[in-house]
Amino acid sequence: MDDINELMKLLSNKALNSSVRLGILLALYYVGGYITFSDIRSSLDMPKSSLHKHLTILKEEGLIEHRRAITPLGIRTVIKLTDRGEAIVEKYIRLIGQLDSSDKDQLD
Repeated sequence: MDDINELMKLLSNKALNSSVRLGILLALYYVGGYITFSDIRSSLDMPKSSLHKHLTILKEEGLIEHRRAITPLGIRTVIKLTDRGEAIVEKYIRLIGQLDSSDKDQLD
């Protein structure tokens, strides 16, 4: 039950209470480096303004950083997890992995 409480507390964070933002964080974690704004937008099939809003929230919470970079396609905005963002994602993954079937039944 403690894992559920800890998970619920983690997910109550403004940055993590959106499936879109959580998905962005997980994608950045598994890529292990930078992803371009355009690649994220294409994957999510989302308007620029909506994605920008989600990324702004993640940046304000200190979970991501972005910068302009030269890529083979020209200058692009690239985004990556901060150390804090990586720690939060690892905590989320650990908590999800620790849930047993009885915990999962309680969430339904």
